[in-house]
Amino acid sequence: MNKHLCKILAFMLVFVMLFAIGCGKNNNKDSGGSSTPPISGPDTPTPPSSGPDTPTPPVSEDDWTDLSVREATGANGVVASASAYASKAGLTVLQAGGNAFDAAVATSFALGVVEPNASGIGGGGVMTAYNAKTGKYVFYNFREFLPAAGTPEKYEQLGGPDALDNGITAAGVPTQVAGLVKIVEDLGSGNVTLANILAPAIDYAENGFTIEPTLASAIIDASSKIVKDPQAKEIYSDGFEMYGEGDLLIQENYANVLKEIAANGADGFYKGWVAEAIVKAFADHGGIVTQADLDYAAENYPKIGEPLHGTYNGYDVYTATLPSSGGIILIETLNMLEHYCKQNNTTLAEFKAADPAAYAHVLATAMQLAYADKRHYMADNSISPVTNEPFVNVPIQGLMSKVYAAQRFDALYNPTKPVFLTSKYDWGGADRSSKGYPADQSPWDFQIPGACEEDGSDEGGEHYSTTSFSVTDKEGNIVTFTQTINHFWGAFVMPEGCGFYLNNQLSSFSLTDTSVHYVQPYKQPVSHIMPTIIMKDGDPFATLGSPGSMRLVAAVIQTTLNLLDFGMGMQEAISAPRIYSYCVGTTDMFYEGGKGKKLLEVEYGEGCMSAEVVAGLEAIGYGVNKYKGRNLYFGGVQGIKFNYDEYGRLVSMTGGADPRRDGKALAW
Repeated sequence: MNKHLCKILAFMLVFVMLFAIGCGKNNNKDSGGSSTPPISGPDTPTPPSSGPDTPTPPVSEDDWTDLSVREATGANGVVASASAYASKAGLTVLQAGGNAFDAAVATSFALGVVEPNASGIGGGGVMTAYNAKTGKYVFYNFREFLPAAGTPEKYEQLGGPDALDNGITAAGVPTQVAGLVKIVEDLGSGNVTLANILAPAIDYAENGFTIEPTLASAIIDASSKIVKDPQAKEIYSDGFEMYGEGDLLIQENYANVLKEIAANGADGFYKGWVAEAIVKAFADHGGIVTQADLDYAAENYPKIGEPLHGTYNGYDVYTATLPSSGGIILIETLNMLEHYCKQNNTTLAEFKAADPAAYAHVLATAMQLAYADKRHYMADNSISPVTNEPFVNVPIQGLMSKVYAAQRFDALYNPTKPVFLTSKYDWGGADRSSKGYPADQSPWDFQIPGACEEDGSDEGGEHYSTTSFSVTDKEGNIVTFTQTINHFWGAFVMPEGCGFYLNNQLSSFSLTDTSVHYVQPYKQPVSHIMPTIIMKDGDPFATLGSPGSMRLVAAVIQTTLNLLDFGMGMQEAISAPRIYSYCVGTTDMFYEGGKGKKLLEVEYGEGCMSAEVVAGLEAIGYGVNKYKGRNLYFGGVQGIKFNYDEYGRLVSMTGGADPRRDGKALAW
């Protein structure tokens, strides 16, 4: 029997085994979850055979859902996401001959099913990627936007600021499906069809999957709101009690929507019965999104450009640009830390080893300064189709300038005490004379002359939800996504018969006309999401991203430092304890015995920050809010690191996943 025939028979045997497992499922509580059969169809090539050094991909569900092991290493491809089921969906597509872009879209659709509280087709996201075929870095922006009728006057009529925060009026026009379909059309391998790519997500929705701990907790926390909607109650409960960890979750309506997309592409979402259900949901609940808004999304999204590019100690950093602020905050923070080390003739590793409290103080100060700039300067700066002018002029080059970062840090950093930064006074170039703090220069002073603008309530953001994942393949493609419906469960509105939640992404907007986040039709909300690729001397080094609203920026910054400055592997870098310090206002204060201190939040206890370091921070004026152990509050990083031999040859890739969430990396 020839080798080719053996491969075909082996592939058919695996398919039959997995199909049998899938047919054995039922909808009783405590049943096993979906097993996601390999993609099949006339256009599906035989998966490439594994070489002697290639790890065998996991086969049994118990194996690939085992969260006692988070990381995975392979030579052919890696998927690292917040759910083992989603990672398996992406891996299945890679093994069927798809590339990293195909696999990323499969992972994205699957996450919407297995993390319906955090993201899905009712929301949006962004992609930062490296296209190995062209050698180009690309940025796909498919973030939601304000509908055509979304004027300040309209939202005042709808209830003022509350209309931007809660319910259907806080829902932006969903753009996720337009983005995902376009990615496959533009960058997919051509070896797998859109239907092939959607197959795992459809399987999870139609046949069910086992509820993981994070989703179980989210269902319980939101149960009082979920049960108010009869169709949501039917999905997430047995009629008497909410489903929990280990139960089987089936979402037949969601499966039907995904089948419509599989058959008709983006038209399956933006036209026909699905679009009618979405428009009706807005109309029935007092929203203002119309079919014309869905048509605009289908015709104009995603917005395609290049990611931001910065450098840090010899590494190249490619990250999200506007309307996400996270990439600029990352680069500005890294610039400050690089400046501090050069100025003091040290490295972060040496500095932290000598005085971990002082290191935390420097890191917290740098992050606060960058956060303060975000709140004042960063917003959607693309061209408004109404005015033909930028929504907001943003000094991107100035904010990313190393000279700007150095003078800003030098002006406000005090080694003996924290600065009490607030968003009302402490952006770059603000007048702080009434506070007694030193002056610094505006980023506009550092804007490159003649440079083109990049196309691309202030407390808003992605909250605890959102999700991030990374995918790599043997061709050298690198893909990293972050996607969201904003707060867990978004607007808590589910279009009838569709099974997915609409976002509440408009919470990032303001009705204050002096704010860069002022409401304007078609404007995209500012975000912190920041999927990032790191290169060294032209070679891939790592890729990563995180959810977590404001904390996601701190999570990516610290994981990046763990990789670049502290020499950690990907899993160690992700699992390492984190801190968080922000610049917002009075909520940024920690009151103890009536005395205000600068708030610093930390992961505390065994394996995290010690009592000694906390005492050192308190001694210089921080009020330390301690979270016991690793906590979802501090983000959920998923990432991949590239491994080279002594001759500089790429030998494998290692995916890491966050224990703060149900993260799992799979590889082959």
